[in-house]
Amino acid sequence: MAFIVGIAALGLTAPAAAQLERLELRGEALVGGQLADFQRDDLGFEAGVSGALRPGFRIIDMLALQLALGVQLFPGENGAGQLFFAGGGLRFEPRIGDVGRLFVDANANYGLTGDLHRFAIDVGAGFEFDLHPLVGLGPMLRYSHLFAAEGDVPQDASSVWGGVSLVVRLAEEPREGPAADSDGDGVLDGQDLCPQIPAGDNPDPARPGCPLVDRDEDGVSDREDICPDTHQGDNPDPERPGCPEADSDGDGVHDSTDECPSTPQGEHPDPDRPGCPEADTDSDTFVDSEDQCPEVHVGPHPDPERQGCPLPDRDNDMVPDATDACPDRPGAPNEDPELNGCPSLVHIQDGQIHINRPVFFATDSDRILPRSMPVMRALRDAMRASPFIRRISIEGHTDDRGTEEHNLDLSNRRAHSVMTWLVEQGVEPDRLEARGFGEGRPLIPEENRRARAVNRRVEFHILDPAPPERQTARIPGGDSEQTAPSAGAAEGGAR
Repeated sequence: MAFIVGIAALGLTAPAAAQLERLELRGEALVGGQLADFQRDDLGFEAGVSGALRPGFRIIDMLALQLALGVQLFPGENGAGQLFFAGGGLRFEPRIGDVGRLFVDANANYGLTGDLHRFAIDVGAGFEFDLHPLVGLGPMLRYSHLFAAEGDVPQDASSVWGGVSLVVRLAEEPREGPAADSDGDGVLDGQDLCPQIPAGDNPDPARPGCPLVDRDEDGVSDREDICPDTHQGDNPDPERPGCPEADSDGDGVHDSTDECPSTPQGEHPDPDRPGCPEADTDSDTFVDSEDQCPEVHVGPHPDPERQGCPLPDRDNDMVPDATDACPDRPGAPNEDPELNGCPSLVHIQDGQIHINRPVFFATDSDRILPRSMPVMRALRDAMRASPFIRRISIEGHTDDRGTEEHNLDLSNRRAHSVMTWLVEQGVEPDRLEARGFGEGRPLIPEENRRARAVNRRVEFHILDPAPPERQTARIPGGDSEQTAPSAGAAEGGAR
């Protein structure tokens, strides 16, 4: 008896501070009756009540050491019978899921009845339902046996009891639930390298619980995807797993069916040629089916009544006939209506602003001579009156005298000198650019005085709007044929 009590005391005192969840305080309230004839018939102890406290400490989850301190009372005709007992024993209490604990215990006790001290044992069984993580309550049965000492009474006292058991725990006991599988893919978290990502239909054999990586989410794993960062789309390439079919011009028509794989079909696709834009013969952005002048560029002066057509301009000087004071003689725009489109020191034709007199410079210099001021002013006025000319190139040329390096530098300085003068006269600088070509582009490739005089020159080429290729076509609704401008040479020169 002392041995069992000592073990129980040791178990309760040593680990209590660190493992409160193993400590249990249990109480029993029972009713029962005597089984032995002497106690039942001779002493009249038929029915009784019992109460006990049984603190315990679980050594392992389902096995506990416990102490016992209790009393049994039996009312009788000749006075009440009493048994006080103290002892301890072992308790087997496996947990049944989240419902509670089943228990079976066995105890050895020191019993006291009146002035008699005797040895007693009891065994019990029951089930405690979890009312709270710290409280359990349930039914139980117990058998108790008190041994008779020699010469005391003629028979041992035995009794059976039934009632309830209440347990209170000092701390919530840890419970091991079912093994976790956070992503529900059948691979437990402990072995799952991707516990928050389901393995899916294509698990990675090299990484348990992980899907095969598919960065572009096109259903083809990176291991097999030739284009791992590009979705294969609705038209996958049969020759390249995970890749979309090629579309070189990015117009949404795949190369295998695109008859113009290098040209986007644009806003006006050709219904007869998949992936091709509708034809625009004169390159004026009006497709032929909507262009009333499909072979004539609309130019800087579109006709508002005829889509894709320029306003009539018989002399091709970029001044429409309706406002051209000299509609049959090429001229230049002029702010004076009586001179607008009439020949002067400059005229526009074939994509150039032609000057009818040379621009003269001081010898071997970029200084413009005073006698060139009339033609310079005419050039300035033409630019002011032609806002539709958005950009021109001022190009300087020299003859063949001197070194190539010197001539290139001189022609470049002279072109920039002309540009600077025009800017100072109010022409917007973003409409102008200048460059020199030296002796590299002679009009007359000869070495004589006449050729050199012609080759020394400044030319003014219209860049924007870019002149289309020269073409002659009748404008629907017009009275004459109109020739689209093309590049040409200037007259005059620079010295």
